[in-house]
Amino acid sequence: MFRRPIRLLVGLMLVALVGTVAVIPAGAAGRTQTQGVTDDEITIVALVSDLDGLRSKGFNLPPKLTTGNLLRRWQGYADAFCEQLSSKGVRTGASGGDCTINGRRIVVKPAVWDPIDATTFDKACTQATQDNQPFVVVNGNGYRQSSVACITVDNQTPMFYGESVYNDLIKASGNRLVALGLNAESNAATTTALLKKAELAPKTAKIGILSGNEPGIKAAGDALEKELKKSGYDVVQKVEVNTLQADPTAINRESGAAVATLKAAGADTVMILIPFTATSGYYQEATRSGANFKNIIVDASSSLCTQFGASRTPAEVVGSPCVTTWDTRALPTKNGVKADNDFEAQCREAFDSFTSQKSQAGVPAGDVTAGGVTYTEDIPPNECTMMSILIPAIAKAGKNVTWNKVYKNILKSGKGPAAYMSNGEGQFAKGKPFYATQVHVETLNTANAQTAKDTSGTFNGCPAPVNCWIPMEIDGQEWFPVVVR
Repeated sequence: MFRRPIRLLVGLMLVALVGTVAVIPAGAAGRTQTQGVTDDEITIVALVSDLDGLRSKGFNLPPKLTTGNLLRRWQGYADAFCEQLSSKGVRTGASGGDCTINGRRIVVKPAVWDPIDATTFDKACTQATQDNQPFVVVNGNGYRQSSVACITVDNQTPMFYGESVYNDLIKASGNRLVALGLNAESNAATTTALLKKAELAPKTAKIGILSGNEPGIKAAGDALEKELKKSGYDVVQKVEVNTLQADPTAINRESGAAVATLKAAGADTVMILIPFTATSGYYQEATRSGANFKNIIVDASSSLCTQFGASRTPAEVVGSPCVTTWDTRALPTKNGVKADNDFEAQCREAFDSFTSQKSQAGVPAGDVTAGGVTYTEDIPPNECTMMSILIPAIAKAGKNVTWNKVYKNILKSGKGPAAYMSNGEGQFAKGKPFYATQVHVETLNTANAQTAKDTSGTFNGCPAPVNCWIPMEIDGQEWFPVVVR
């Protein structure tokens, strides 16, 4: 039986207290080091949103937004990086036109959750780990942090996660978890270090923290409070919204009620860690009540300050700074589109090839139509970055592939390229199972279908006619190193 999220949180706290990393809950699915490996195939399960299910419920989604297209990103990049290894003389082969690694084809299968039903994340865990029994599970974004431990701890299945993690989860997962995004504790330390450097908040600020009870967000909020106090900041109030509940209306009611609590505590600056789906109530009530808070966003939630999350942000967020490792295609000067680095260009070439289209920077998945012009969806950067690391690590493990070997290969891979994150590069290392090494500060900028394209080729500074994040330069510098905790 899987733990429910609140039981998981308690369990992970106990792990931290007793210093134990080997957690084997009752009912956990047994597995071997070679699970998901046959003579011919290695099975990877990709956790993706059930867009087909949404469409069947009557949601009007663009034609390209299908579950199959989300899965194709993973398979397409798996094949592309297998072919790249073959061209470099690494031991691969071809079988019926399909690239193989040490005689095995990488086969990516889906496990899905319903984006409007928070109760389906654990069902997706069951589908991923028990119905398919893969070698490893991958997720680029959107899968809830509170359900990651269902995979890595309860079902002892390796996972490569495209977003942020936290130290208790890393410890409980052992060698079964690697991630792209920062761990919560490093995120908190880095954000605190940037507050003064970027002049985001003076030492005289009365700081409130808007956090949540979902394990990953709670860990980030607790770590931020600790780091701020250690650096001499006055944290007057921390409010934890019940983000584990499945009712978005109730969540936003709670975030709205937090405004009065923060005002009563004397807060003038609020650090926000919960997702935008939970903050509409907060922003609306802050505006209605004239709270005049200075809002600072800390990127600790799924798809928060990403290029693709910008279109879902409340209008009140415009101008608010966000500390994040994720990148944007906009320039600080708002007068052009950021050019691809070599790796991003490689990701784009592969994506355009296996999707038979020509992608455009800054366009959300599913395309955007404005003024009679259709702008084609951009590359999925996390999927490309993750497969560029995972596929070579599998190949290097040899014919007798095991997850222990692959995990060691990932951590030993050292510095490498990254798409749309961390100033174009990341690094794994012993004791650092997350890839990000740098962060920057962005602010939300508005654009829509009615925004005219200007002489710089942008839409009010955005690469496409949709909202975007604009990076800030601080003393002529955009990117800053992560403070590892």
